[in-house]
Amino acid sequence: MSPIYKGTLMMSIGVTILSVDGLLIRLVEASGWTLLFWRGLLSALVILLVMFIKQPAQTLRSLTSPSPLLILGSVAFSISTICFVLSIDHTQVASTLIIINISPLICAALAYVFLKEKLETRTLIAILAAVAGVMFVFAGKAMPSASFGNLMALITAFMLATYFVVLRKSQSENAPLYLVLGGLCTAAVSLFSGAEPLSLTQQEWIYTLILCVGVVPISFVLISSGPRYLPAAHANLFMLLEAIFGPLFVWAVIGEVPTQNVLIGGGIILVTLMLFTLSAARSKRAFNKKPG
Repeated sequence: MSPIYKGTLMMSIGVTILSVDGLLIRLVEASGWTLLFWRGLLSALVILLVMFIKQPAQTLRSLTSPSPLLILGSVAFSISTICFVLSIDHTQVASTLIIINISPLICAALAYVFLKEKLETRTLIAILAAVAGVMFVFAGKAMPSASFGNLMALITAFMLATYFVVLRKSQSENAPLYLVLGGLCTAAVSLFSGAEPLSLTQQEWIYTLILCVGVVPISFVLISSGPRYLPAAHANLFMLLEAIFGPLFVWAVIGEVPTQNVLIGGGIILVTLMLFTLSAARSKRAFNKKPG
């Protein structure tokens, strides 16, 4: 399997699994800080346990002497997670998703400046087409004027883009450790911000464990491995799928029927990603066949 297809497969599966996130958050009625605490702590511990089983010496060495890139990426991941929840708490969900989905454009700009990754015309077209698909989903929904929630969404977009650029720079080396340190950072901030870890009901514990022990670790390990095979902007583009798959999972379980705009916008994004990936793969094969 070519690197482009491998990266596409990892990102697609990872984002699809992550899309269950919204449904599980809806089912847990505890405060956002409480859920963030367990999300950060449990996912970090699960990933750390697996890493110590597979590579104990390397894991311990990386934890005791973290590289600047590891620290930067972990902090960016933690900030994006926290600001996303704060944005949801202070503005409309539609506003949050609209603003966050400019992340691929920010990522492309950061990758061009810091990684010298050329922004190809087809990449820019794909980003604009996919973002247009997301905008179509929320067409007609008013976005409030500038607010704290919108600012948090903008910071989320910037931090998410930074995270993907750091992953690309490091070729996703020790990618799970970004999630470990980022998760521990998120848990610490949440605890000092008013989290009540023992306030969950029995049913909420079930949903929280599914989210924090299964969904988050598995999805982000796959997502964090994608930039090893794809340019940063290309990998970040797949995160737009969450805005489509998320409502579909809520529809399947809770019965909230997605609007026609969700289905049409989702189709635009899926077709865009499929055509873009096929085009990139063909160009890569053609380049490799050129005589030296």
